[in-house]
Amino acid sequence: MPVLASASSLRDSTEGSCVRDCDSGFFEGRMSSGSEEAQCVEAFKRMLYTMQNVRRTIVERILNECEVDEADVDALDKALQELTDSRTSGEMRHISTPAANFPINIRDEIRGLRDAVILSSSAPDTRRKDCEFLHRLSKVTSKSPMIENALDQIQLDTILAPYHPESPKKFEEELQDAERFLMDFVDSAYSGVKPLLVTDWDGTMKDYCSQYATNLQTKLDLVILSESLQPVYSAVVMGRFAELFTRATAVLTAGPLRGPGILDLTALPINGPVLFSGSWGREWWLRGRRVVHEDGISEEGFDAIGRLSDEMTDLLEDSSFAQFALVGSGVQRKVDRLTLGVQTVFGHVPLELVVRYIDAIKERIHRVDPNNANLVLENSSPLEIEVCAHNSGAVWNKGDGVASLIESLHDSLKNGKVLVAGDTTSDLPMLQHAVSENPDVSP
Repeated sequence: MPVLASASSLRDSTEGSCVRDCDSGFFEGRMSSGSEEAQCVEAFKRMLYTMQNVRRTIVERILNECEVDEADVDALDKALQELTDSRTSGEMRHISTPAANFPINIRDEIRGLRDAVILSSSAPDTRRKDCEFLHRLSKVTSKSPMIENALDQIQLDTILAPYHPESPKKFEEELQDAERFLMDFVDSAYSGVKPLLVTDWDGTMKDYCSQYATNLQTKLDLVILSESLQPVYSAVVMGRFAELFTRATAVLTAGPLRGPGILDLTALPINGPVLFSGSWGREWWLRGRRVVHEDGISEEGFDAIGRLSDEMTDLLEDSSFAQFALVGSGVQRKVDRLTLGVQTVFGHVPLELVVRYIDAIKERIHRVDPNNANLVLENSSPLEIEVCAHNSGAVWNKGDGVASLIESLHDSLKNGKVLVAGDTTSDLPMLQHAVSENPDVSP
C-alpha cells in the first residue's frame, strides 16, 4: 500500500496516467466507457488508499500533538471532488480494467466524506462532519495544547446532532444516556484497575459498507476503501478514550488484518492505543507484529488455502469475472479460509454471472483439493461464500479471539470491569466468554 499522506501526494496520485501495462498499452487514469468516462482501477485504488493514509496522518497528529495541518484538510476536500467528478453518475463510479469496464457503487465512499443534504425551511445545507470537525479544531489547537480542552471547545455534539435520523433533540437524549453509562464504566476507583473494552467493528464502531475494501475507515487490492472510511472525528475520540480510560481497547472483526483488512481501513494509528484483530481474533497486530493462532488447522489445510488464493488471483484476471474483485468482500484471505464476494447489497451482478462465477470457483477448488480432503465450500450469505480449511472439529469464534488476546497480553478478564460491544449473534461469544470470567461485565 502506498504510504502517501499529504495534500500534494493525494493530488499527484490521482492525476495523470494509470501506470498499468496491458496488451493495448498504458491505461489513462481517465478513460471513455461508451458515452461515459471511466477511471482506471489502479488510479481509483491509489486515490482511495492515499485518502485513507491522509486521514490516518491527521488522526495521529491530533492524538500526539493536538495539531491540524490545513493542507491535509484540503486534501480530503479534493478527494471528495475527485469522487464526485464526471466519472461518477449518482452513486455509481465508472471503472475500467484491461479486461472490462463496469460501474461500482461508491455511496459509502462519498458519504464517508460528505453526508447527505439536510433539508431545512430555507436552502439545502450540505454539511460535512469531518471537514467541519477539522476546521473547528484547527482554530482552537494553537490555543489549547491539550486535546481534551480542544475537543470541549469545538462542541462536537453540535456537529453530529443534525445527522440523527430522528431529531437533534433525540441525539442529545441518547448522548446523555451514553455519557452516564460510560462514566460508570470508567469509574475504576473501587478496584484501582482500569477497565477493558472489547468491541466489534462493522456495524458497531462504524457503519457497514457496500464494498469491504472500500470499507476503509480498498483485489485487485481494491475491493474498495472507505469508511466506509472511518471518520477522523470518530478515530480521534475512540483513540483518546482508549488511551485515557482503558488498560486495553481491542477490536475483533471477521475480516482479515491485511489484504485489504482492518489495518488498511482504519483511520486510527495501527500501533496506537487500540489493538486490532482479524479472522475472529485468530490473528492480532500486537507490538508491531502479526500474531497468529493456528489452533486446529492442519499444515495441509494452510497449504490448500494458499494455493486456492493464487488460483483466485488468476481467475479474476478473466474478463468475465474481473468485476468480482470489486464485489462485496472481493477475495479476503483469512487465517483458515477465503471469503469470496458474489453479489452486492444492491443486487447489481446478474444472477447468471453469479452462478458461472461460483461454478468456476468450484472448479478451482477441485484443482487444489481433488479428493475433498482439506477444503470445504460453505454458503455464508447471499452476498458471499467461504472456502474453509478442515480443522479438528472445534469451531473458532470471537470468544476464542478474546481469550487469545488476554493470554498474549498476560492479563486477566477477572481484573476490573469489562465492556463488550457488538451488533450481531457472532459477537455473543465475546460476551459469553467475558461473563464466564468476570460477572462485572457490561454488555
